[in-house]
Amino acid sequence: MNIKLTSYGGVQEVTGSCHLLNLGGLRILVDCGLFQGGKENYLKNWDDFPFDPQNIDAVILTHAHLDHCGRLPLLYQRGYRGPVYCTPPTSELAKIILNDAHKIMAEKAQRQKLNPLYKEASLKKLYQNLKPINYYQSKQLTPDISFQFYNAGHILGAAIVEIKTASRTIVFSGDIGGQNMPLVKDIDYLKDADYIICESTYGDRRHEGKAERDQKLIEAVKRNTLKNGVLLISIFALERTQDVLKVLNDYYESHLDFKTPVYLDSPMAISATKVYRQNTAYLNPAAQDQLRIDADIFSFPHLKLAKNVKQSKLINQAPSPKIIIAGSGMMEGGRILHHLARYAPDAKNKILFMGYQVPGTFGHRLLNGAFDFDYYGKKVNIKAAIDKIDGFSSHGDQNELLKWLGSFAKPKQIILAHGDLEVMKVFVDKIKEKLGHQALINRRQETLELK
Repeated sequence: MNIKLTSYGGVQEVTGSCHLLNLGGLRILVDCGLFQGGKENYLKNWDDFPFDPQNIDAVILTHAHLDHCGRLPLLYQRGYRGPVYCTPPTSELAKIILNDAHKIMAEKAQRQKLNPLYKEASLKKLYQNLKPINYYQSKQLTPDISFQFYNAGHILGAAIVEIKTASRTIVFSGDIGGQNMPLVKDIDYLKDADYIICESTYGDRRHEGKAERDQKLIEAVKRNTLKNGVLLISIFALERTQDVLKVLNDYYESHLDFKTPVYLDSPMAISATKVYRQNTAYLNPAAQDQLRIDADIFSFPHLKLAKNVKQSKLINQAPSPKIIIAGSGMMEGGRILHHLARYAPDAKNKILFMGYQVPGTFGHRLLNGAFDFDYYGKKVNIKAAIDKIDGFSSHGDQNELLKWLGSFAKPKQIILAHGDLEVMKVFVDKIKEKLGHQALINRRQETLELK
């Protein structure tokens, strides 16, 4: 069988994941994500697909993050009519993420005088074609081709994809986490694969330890209280929010005299947390054990939910100290911007990021020393402290990526995706040094023959 791989996104960058696998004429698209970052990158979403969506036979979605699922409605709008396979939690979470993204993108398109990326009817068409498949359940696509999901240890429902033909096994990592994740089950380690397409977001560095990152968050909370300030946490709705809520839950419930209010001002995060509550079977044993003692590990004294605009505005009337958790995670939109405009000019306040900031995003500019920003035509000075905790990232670091790749016995080829080029170069050398394998840095729209 002639097997070809062509990547149209998520190569030498961390957005727009989109990989086309041609298995002897059967065309499988793995992910179809949104391009994020600066305006030039964002505008790529309006480009024509470099392939004909009508010729795609099946789509496999690794998980619900927007950079992996964000252009799926556009795929249907431009002619695709087949299924999108994913795990049950991914099916639920993708709807929440895409509904929110559709509103934000419509507003952005209007400001930039663009046509909306896709119509609401295309969104509904996608939802009708989501086909949930459980972990470890083999799905036959043809008599000779099947695939199976394994746990990626990344966010709820995230999957590693193993595709098998009569003679070859191809594994897509999707985005992967590691061991001892706060909520989701540990990553699955596979043994056999001919070709591995592996993410490399943090292929050049190590995260803080789990205890260290939890302590760093709690110290920020306590210092903020002592300074009578506002701690503004820029959060991603999936996994990061739930991890942070669990850490705060554990602290507040063991320190009942600590009463600084926490405001979760993200309707999407509130909806996503509900999905976590409803899918406890997918959580790790430690989280499930804790749920037997604490019926709700995502709620604690002094946590207040802002479900609508009125409740969001009322946060401003609450006296300091206070903690505000809001999206979006890269400050590209959402309620975080309104809070930032109000609290960034005060030096006693602090802005805390919880993960990777794509170059070109507002979050990236803030972390790299921006002194001010434009808020609806008004210049706002930034005097608040800026910090980041990488340990809350749901991506595995260099050691965790190496451990996962090291579980494979004799892969023919490791192909790196989903990472910045300079990070990939470091990771290629580390794979050679630690595992003795040659790794290839994938290029956009370059077709590789998997012999």
